[in-house]
Amino acid sequence: MDYAVLKLELATDPTGLGYAAAWAEGSDWKCADALNLLRPNIDINRGVIPSYEIVNATVPGEWATLTAAEKQRFQTLTGAGQVDSANPNVRAAFQAMFAASTTTRANLMALLTRKGSRAEQLFGQAVSMNDVAQARRV
Repeated sequence: MDYAVLKLELATDPTGLGYAAAWAEGSDWKCADALNLLRPNIDINRGVIPSYEIVNATVPGEWATLTAAEKQRFQTLTGAGQVDSANPNVRAAFQAMFAASTTTRANLMALLTRKGSRAEQLFGQAVSMNDVAQARRV
């Protein structure tokens, strides 16, 4: 945890999420709660996802129209049981397989991320009230 970055974030509230007041009043738990709150406008890469989610997101009729080589690539990517959805090569492969206007492509792109918190966006993890207290001392 970079406590200097955390302190600057809490003191300035650069994205206007409303925790500057909690910081000013000295409420470490309120600051941590605000930073850990899932936000509808913050997307976090899911990373490794189960292959069955990809299969479930695939429209059978759209899969049927793939070339033999693309079907093989799809099966290779999903065959390991898990797919690293954060990998740029994997993302590019799925985007190349299915046209932009297809439901499958939209479904697959939706699987790649989940809603996240400002703490995850900044640090890749949740922030505790102890982290906030430590940041105050920096």
